[in-house]
Amino acid sequence: MKVGDLVVMIDETVLEGEPMSIGIIMDDDIRFPGGKKRIGVLWNDSNRVDFEPRDWLEVISECR
Repeated sequence: MKVGDLVVMIDETVLEGEPMSIGIIMDDDIRFPGGKKRIGVLWNDSNRVDFEPRDWLEVISECR
């Protein structure tokens, strides 16, 4: 996973007829207190970067 990759959240629950959230990696190595590593993701339905655990995300299109 690297900056520019498109991702989805692996276990996202989506209502019937609603599209799955897609995000773009903005930062690939953020450390939070306690040593937890997070990935900065800008989701298609948001105007801010959220910091998600790496194992919650799946790359659907890699940046070149």
